[in-house]
Amino acid sequence: MCVWRGGGRGKFGVAFRQMLLLLVLLAPGWRALAQQIPDVRCHVEDYPVNVVTYWQSPEVLKSVQVVVLKDPAGEQEARFDLTRGGTLISLRYHDKELMFGKTAGANVTMYIFRHGTEPELKGASPYWSAFHPDQGGSSMGVPSSVAGVACSGQQAMRALAMMVDAGNDNSFVREPLLGVWAGHLSETFPPAYSTPFAIETGSKWVRNPGGSPSYYLRLEQVVVNVRPSSPQPIEWSLEGVAPWNSEYAASFPEKCREKTPCTSADAPVIATGRYQDAGHSLGFATVVPTWEWKTSRAFVRDNAEYVVLSYGAVWAAPRRVFATVIAHDLRGLEGFHFSWTVCAGSWGQARSYAERTASGTP
Repeated sequence: MCVWRGGGRGKFGVAFRQMLLLLVLLAPGWRALAQQIPDVRCHVEDYPVNVVTYWQSPEVLKSVQVVVLKDPAGEQEARFDLTRGGTLISLRYHDKELMFGKTAGANVTMYIFRHGTEPELKGASPYWSAFHPDQGGSSMGVPSSVAGVACSGQQAMRALAMMVDAGNDNSFVREPLLGVWAGHLSETFPPAYSTPFAIETGSKWVRNPGGSPSYYLRLEQVVVNVRPSSPQPIEWSLEGVAPWNSEYAASFPEKCREKTPCTSADAPVIATGRYQDAGHSLGFATVVPTWEWKTSRAFVRDNAEYVVLSYGAVWAAPRRVFATVIAHDLRGLEGFHFSWTVCAGSWGQARSYAERTASGTP
């Protein structure tokens, strides 16, 4: 039996010892230069929704996969829908659901109006005939598709999605994109449209200086128009969706209404919310800094339900959709970055946060 003792006394043994010494000396440097692979895995779960796939459809969507975030204080859980655009679908504060929890609870939707510009649209509702890119909606059952998602534990998340035309085929757009779902063209009729608008949503917890709750949920978003075009006037609607029993509304400043809109100069921040009690102690609000938009038209819309805007329908239960509406142009091959904050808990705390944000000290 032969036993190799590694070093030996010959030239090979000397060379081996020198190489081994070199490896020992260089090992710390290699560890310093090695690139650490980031952990971008998300905490996900199946979340029951049990809703129709689109209005008046017999097909029911039983559940969706969601990304779950928890605030550092352990008071809140936020869930983001990976089936429908990466939208915030649920926000629980001390285990109490504050959102509708079935469809998008915080959603970005856009309206590019054509009403008044083409004879065939005369007499039609401006919203019915508008091109309607939507983050959390669907077009005849085809949702806005999420292309990718990454997380930092349960503290933060980023998701990239393509917005869908929630107006179905009502937009009459040139060069339309047919919706693709699960690798196949949509077989719905009329055909479901995709849109040339991509949206990235970043979410993270930010401190509430007021202290209750300890954190609020910040949404950082970028919308990119991937097609070349001249600047398009767009009405942006940053929506919140509350349960029907959240019947008590609040807004700041109160003067920013559709007939008396504000500008970024006179209302640098707009806050609006829905609450389950007359004391406005339990619910949620959205706080939108308008200075990022540099807009001449911004206001609160108390009822932003699509069927109300498009058809004048009186649509009641089971949810309440409210929105901060902002006019802002977007040129082709350009993107626009904006942020807004979802404030759980009481209106008093949310308004104080909005006032601090307006003064530049959130």
